[in-house]
Amino acid sequence: MKKRIISGILCAMMGITAFAGFGAAEVKADDKEKIVVWMKKDLTDVANNMFKERCEQFAEENDVEVDVEVIAYEDFYTKWAAAIESGNLPDLSYFGYQEMGQYYNQGILEDLTDVYNEINEATPFEESLKTAVTSEDGVVYGIPGWASVQVLYYRTDMFEEAGLDAPETWDDFREAAIALTDEKNGIYGAGIGYGASNSDAEWLTRAMLWSNGSVDVDDQGKVAIDSEETINTAQYIQDLFLKDKVTPPTAVNWDDSGNNKAYLSGQCAMIFNVGSLLNTIKTDDPELYENTGIAMMPAGSNGSKVPGILDGYGIFTEANNKEGAKELIKYLLEKDWYTEWVNETAPFKIPVLQGMKEDEVWQDERNKPFIDSVENFTFLGYPNTYTPAASEVFNSRLLSNCFTNIVSGSDPAEEIAALQTQMQEVYDKE
Repeated sequence: MKKRIISGILCAMMGITAFAGFGAAEVKADDKEKIVVWMKKDLTDVANNMFKERCEQFAEENDVEVDVEVIAYEDFYTKWAAAIESGNLPDLSYFGYQEMGQYYNQGILEDLTDVYNEINEATPFEESLKTAVTSEDGVVYGIPGWASVQVLYYRTDMFEEAGLDAPETWDDFREAAIALTDEKNGIYGAGIGYGASNSDAEWLTRAMLWSNGSVDVDDQGKVAIDSEETINTAQYIQDLFLKDKVTPPTAVNWDDSGNNKAYLSGQCAMIFNVGSLLNTIKTDDPELYENTGIAMMPAGSNGSKVPGILDGYGIFTEANNKEGAKELIKYLLEKDWYTEWVNETAPFKIPVLQGMKEDEVWQDERNKPFIDSVENFTFLGYPNTYTPAASEVFNSRLLSNCFTNIVSGSDPAEEIAALQTQMQEVYDKE
């Protein structure tokens, strides 16, 4: 990576302002300083525009320039890689927590412990989330921005016609999927898909595995994915595809949009997805919205486990304007504006600050399962502490690739044994 001269902006600047809830030095100078921001593109224009307007407000109040680039998630890795190689880095960037861990482990993300503590003192974060952005030696390298979670979407009209209740266990889910599949008419009970780039499958498969007693690593930190519990769950998933035939034939090669399209088109009676889909349904198909029920993740023999999806902000160690980026983070987490922004997208963006769960928007029967799911959050590396190695396993799509082979007919035990070896190679690098 090219060495860059890190600007000392903000340190020598004069004037004082008050970021709501956080006393901080005003960002002022004769020549305007710039803060370059890379933000994940939201599915709703309202949320994107609110974020840009907030950054513009920060710029105006502090006499700086804030350059916001909104980027589709699937394009971020290419952007990050090119920026790291060239040294032309943003000052503040969106990250999923799994990417934060991997980049911190490479030594290229800034220590943000002071920023986290300052925000947490004024408006405390949900305590369960800190572990996902904290290193084993206690360094906080990312600031939680919002959470999201997969829940069960199901067609209430189809369930009522079949005399079924929403599934509470994975056995219930399978029985309902079989009962609702009408292959002749192109209707399938379970909209579960795999494919090489399918991150939805990464999260969902972990929910199934962990809820049935499978673990990624044991108490000694050794990979322990090759277990009876994992193989049994793998056989369950394979049976859904090949024995029960409750998934569309194309589901073995879906990308992340596959289950969305299947539900929106009426092809599938049940899928698992985050809250952005519910917003889309509410806007684009009011009839489907009225016939859509939302339930929390089904339980297995080990209860219900919900892989927490946590997004937020990080700063590269060689960014030009690290101090400006830190102050902008605080501004974006100021509770009044943050509450308005997050609630505008509900149930997609789940708040990370305490005291917001009781807001009226989260009491809606379709929104409540999303925020209630946070209590069951588990993070990569379960049941041990999250580590960057767990991030690398996720980002390499080792699990999704393994199960793509399994649902295509490969022997579950052989595939899980190979997965064990692949995962252990990643963990051995730590």
